[in-house]
Amino acid sequence: MGRDKALLPIGGVPMALLQARKLETLCARVCFVGKEPSELVALGYPFVEDGTEERAALHGLVAALAASPEEECLVLAADLPLVPAELLGSLRARRGATDAPAVVPWDGKGPQPLCSAWSTRALPALRAAVATGDLSLRHALGAAGAIVLPATETERLPGYRPGVFRNVNTPEEYRALEEELA
Repeated sequence: MGRDKALLPIGGVPMALLQARKLETLCARVCFVGKEPSELVALGYPFVEDGTEERAALHGLVAALAASPEEECLVLAADLPLVPAELLGSLRARRGATDAPAVVPWDGKGPQPLCSAWSTRALPALRAAVATGDLSLRHALGAAGAIVLPATETERLPGYRPGVFRNVNTPEEYRALEEELA
């Protein structure tokens, strides 16, 4: 991407701040997680370093859960700007109703572990995965005993709409999203 995509604006608001504001409507504490705080600290939320130079989303997930003062956590990647708060609330309610360590939506292409509801009870399994060197989020979901919702069930969740998990990873994807939202 060439720059920190979490700081790219959507409607004039950095993606990370957009996500934090959604989470703030549902959570008592919101923080950013990553390698280095960079300009994120200026956005007014605590920053949690994932504590490793290795680039793997699993490290960020472990750091987020470990830093949480609450057992229940919602996880939302900065580069999923179309996910509404209502969908996050639906995932949290589902996780609470099942008491599973995590509830993760499936969009027909794969699980979306960075838009999910977690319990800190998943930490031992996630840390064990890291210790073995298996940094695959998909493998970690199985090790943690996460419930991965089938696509048909995900599509029935309040807040879901087609394209909601569209990721912004490239300049082309960002430009396309900007044009669509203009």
